[in-house]
Amino acid sequence: MKSNNAFLKFAPSILKIYNQDKDTFWKAVMAPYLSDSNILTMLRYRKIGKELMVAFKGLDENVKLELIDFSAPLGFDINNWNSLSVKSEYFKDAYPIFAFLVIWMEEEKLKDLIENFDDILKAAVFGIAGYGILDVNVDGEDSSPVEILTAQALISEYENLLLNVFGVSEVNLDILHRIRSLFLKAEIKEKSVRGKKSPYTLEKPIECGFKAAHLLTPFMLSLDRLDKSDLIEDYFKVFSLFGAVIQIMDDWKDLEEDLEVGHYSYVTLGFEEPLHSKKPSQMAKILKKDKIHIRKNYETCKDMLDQSISILKDINDPYLTRIVNVTELRLDSFFHKDLKMP
Repeated sequence: MKSNNAFLKFAPSILKIYNQDKDTFWKAVMAPYLSDSNILTMLRYRKIGKELMVAFKGLDENVKLELIDFSAPLGFDINNWNSLSVKSEYFKDAYPIFAFLVIWMEEEKLKDLIENFDDILKAAVFGIAGYGILDVNVDGEDSSPVEILTAQALISEYENLLLNVFGVSEVNLDILHRIRSLFLKAEIKEKSVRGKKSPYTLEKPIECGFKAAHLLTPFMLSLDRLDKSDLIEDYFKVFSLFGAVIQIMDDWKDLEEDLEVGHYSYVTLGFEEPLHSKKPSQMAKILKKDKIHIRKNYETCKDMLDQSISILKDINDPYLTRIVNVTELRLDSFFHKDLKMP
């Protein structure tokens, strides 16, 4: 049922902003991350930035409404769960991806999908909430059976809605199965070594991106419609590579909290010995003061983004390259400003 106005208005709003001046649109999106950006630069693109924020704020309100509608028949309101609130940034991180998705679909001439973009957004809400709630519950020592089961119900609804929009095909079913399997296998591996060691290795940083693959499912499901099923492996690698970069940045942000629950992420590799003898707060300080280690993490991330851009050039997808470019600017900003990398 198409009842949520912000979801209905989102795609038309993004396209209106984009088509007014495409070049200025991209400059406005990238301005916050540019190393030489200043107040004058931000003011120059204030109008576009404000319009984007209005579109994103509308999504915030509708996310809550959708989750109320979903959970009310079960006798509770998911919005009140701590397991959802601690993952609220996942929705905000996804909003720019939704905007990129609208533009990508426009440039790929997928007009029927844009017309049903409100349903894609609704599905995404259920997917983000479901995977987020599940993640929190398997991370904590006191998990809730009700929340775990509700998370499964949300994921089921997310997959069903996406198949209603993109169509049931062998390719699409395989994509959804693969994305769910990547998440579950990554979680199983992570929890099996919790408090012992990191589930990752220095040689395979791409595996850090497997758990967030569901955020990019609509891109993958569009490939069958575009007769690009032969490029699925290329797109999976691209999404995993720059998804891993985003995850590594998040691991730095959540470093102390992860250490508290015994989760040793990719950023702790190389510090196995002191992990078990230092308090989480002490260990976090040690890692954040090690500029050589920070630089190595940064270079690993840059290499993954370079690989992504190279693949996208080979398969001739300049619009998706824009997402990688913005991620690269975000990476530079985070490591220089937040981690104080020289």
